[in-house]
Amino acid sequence: MSGRIPRRVDAATKADLLGLVDHAATAGWPLRRAAHVLDINEGRVWRWLARRTDGRLVDRRPGGAPLHGLLADEIDAVVTLFHEWGDIDRSHRKLAHRGSYLYRVWVSPSSVRRILAEQGLVLKQRPRPGRSVRKPFPVWVDYTPRGCQMVCVEADLTR
Repeated sequence: MSGRIPRRVDAATKADLLGLVDHAATAGWPLRRAAHVLDINEGRVWRWLARRTDGRLVDRRPGGAPLHGLLADEIDAVVTLFHEWGDIDRSHRKLAHRGSYLYRVWVSPSSVRRILAEQGLVLKQRPRPGRSVRKPFPVWVDYTPRGCQMVCVEADLTR
């Protein structure tokens, strides 16, 4: 490698870089100087060393375990709402609000959309309106295109 080390590297690359740091340390170099020559942040090297002793050089999945994640009961409540009110509401936003109105579940509309997508459930869209049909001109009007003049044909309609 040449240049800066990327933010995420695999465990094999970390092990190789730590091997170079170990080799420099046996040659009498301080860790700070070895990290500087390898163009790695010193704190990063210390973290990798601590993780190597624990056998955890492989990166964990990003995201961790959020405390605000949805519970299984909330997911079940959203699916139940879909089956009961999906044909009526036809929108993930309306379903989210419906859940709070009924005091069943309080989730955001984006969470409802995500849960329905994960479950393979699709809300039916409203049918598109049909094409409008233009009303014909009345029989008693004679339409002339120039100047849009309307002339009444029948004599008794003129006043």
